[in-house]
Amino acid sequence: MSKTAIITGANKGIGLAIAKNLIEKDYQIILACRDKIKGKMAEDFLGSNATFLELDLSKSSSITQFVNRINSDFSEIDLLYNNAGLIYRDFELTEEGYESMIAVNYFGAFRLALMLLENLHRSSGRIVQVTSLSMYLARTFNISGLHSKESFSPSSRYNFTNLLRSMFALELEHKLKKTSISVSAAHPGVTKSRKSRPYEVKKIKKSFYTYFSTDIQTGIAPIVEAIEDTNVTANQVYAPKIFGVYGTPSTMRHNKMVYNDALRNQLWTYTANELNLDI
Repeated sequence: MSKTAIITGANKGIGLAIAKNLIEKDYQIILACRDKIKGKMAEDFLGSNATFLELDLSKSSSITQFVNRINSDFSEIDLLYNNAGLIYRDFELTEEGYESMIAVNYFGAFRLALMLLENLHRSSGRIVQVTSLSMYLARTFNISGLHSKESFSPSSRYNFTNLLRSMFALELEHKLKKTSISVSAAHPGVTKSRKSRPYEVKKIKKSFYTYFSTDIQTGIAPIVEAIEDTNVTANQVYAPKIFGVYGTPSTMRHNKMVYNDALRNQLWTYTANELNLDI
């Protein structure tokens, strides 16, 4: 029987590659993307098993409209892969006054997952939360002044949002233990993901990461493992085996702050109050 998966940010990169992989396994894929043109392009590229639905994770109204549409049209969602995110963005506030990387990478994932729990529970579904090697570069935990430009830098904020993503995955797993929903976290290492697009890419500008990044199949492999593993847990992160960059999928420990119960509880309470949303 076909399964249904929601993939955020599925119009290119890792998201598109995972969508293609799952369609080959007879999944019905909902491409949850912000850009209408690119979302429809991905839908056409992937074929009849893919459906584009607009979703802007920086806006609570867009998330609400998306979830209402999902609950109306799909009785059971088997997989939510929280893949979408902003990388190294300059300081910018959303219309709700949130710093954009916090809003999309963390708040958006939190909102979407919690609002889909009832649907996921009906199918004994799974939530897979993307994170990044950059979470290991986050050295301190401070959630005061998150939406202020003071002490902001694109790189440190991106690192921090990935720490928060990992903390969210583990805390969510703890809170859902009495439900049928499973939770995992995964990161693709450093991959040449920009070639994964629904159109031909003739030339891509090289960066520092080009010289040690891996192919897209190495990058998606740990995510596929996080989707399919029967003994899944968010206590560790699925990643390439060697240094989190090379090799076959394996599991590794998160940043040590992820395992601090007090910090995770502080984060969850802060987020639930900020978004007026809790389990």
